[in-house]
Amino acid sequence: MSNSDGASPAPLQKILIEEVARLRDFLELLDQEQKALVKGDIERLMSLAAEKTELFGRLAKLGEARGKALVAAGLAADRQGMESWLETHGELGSGKRDWLELLALAKKAHTQNQTNGELISTRLANNQQALSALMAAANQASLYGPDGQAHPLGVGRSLGSV
Repeated sequence: MSNSDGASPAPLQKILIEEVARLRDFLELLDQEQKALVKGDIERLMSLAAEKTELFGRLAKLGEARGKALVAAGLAADRQGMESWLETHGELGSGKRDWLELLALAKKAHTQNQTNGELISTRLANNQQALSALMAAANQASLYGPDGQAHPLGVGRSLGSV
């Protein structure tokens, strides 16, 4: 395929290079998130969440730009379209390498994000158990009346009679 259709290889290759760089940044954030989850560093998690949201938005825009560039080249805006573009523009050398790296990094980000999600679920379950234990202890403490005497369960005034 020639470039007479208005799509030049350079912009698409630049998009790929930028996507790879931003995906590396995203993986670094996921690694920091994992460390903060293990430490229970809530403040750091909050700032990382904002950074992740911003970076994810940039990655989404880059993906959209890649798709538009593929469509402008007369190809599908998907993996198959990208692979067709690479076959046509094989002389670019690093394009295929960048694409393969992008796919590998995306797979790694997906796996790491799932791991972080599991850590969040585990931490949430632990917090729920601790809260349940505290609530049970609080209910036991309410068995004592204002006079400091213990009142067996089911004995004493009900809430409606107060």
